[in-house]
Amino acid sequence: MKHIVPFAVKLAAWSVVLFSIFTIFDAPLALISLMTIVTALVSYIIGDLFVLPRVGHFVAAALDVPLSFLLIWPVSFALIAPSVNMAYGAFFSALAIGAVEAFFHLYMENHVLEEARREEAHRWYDEGRWATEFAEEEEFKKEDDRS
Repeated sequence: MKHIVPFAVKLAAWSVVLFSIFTIFDAPLALISLMTIVTALVSYIIGDLFVLPRVGHFVAAALDVPLSFLLIWPVSFALIAPSVNMAYGAFFSALAIGAVEAFFHLYMENHVLEEARREEAHRWYDEGRWATEFAEEEEFKKEDDRS
């Protein structure tokens, strides 16, 4: 239930980008809508639920550009028109989506993934793996050793 609103926000953002770019190529609105739903759903599952919690905001935002390009280009090629122009449309869509996704990841981290982030932060800092030792060395002499 907590993923319905974030997916709706993502779907709205992707709809604005894809409708803005692919209507230039005279693509039918129904096909753009289908392409938007399919690609946004796959991107949400892969990019926002698997990649974002594991690698963080910056890397996930950097990976969203090639991920969205690799999702949009074959779908637009298959659904709209098998031409080189679809690669251009997918490329510019991926750039715009990458910019939008940077802000969307902030929303995801603050509202959806906050519990998972808290648990990961707790695990990361409380294990003491990165703690610096502040102590003085003391020499203990054995009783047999009287020198």
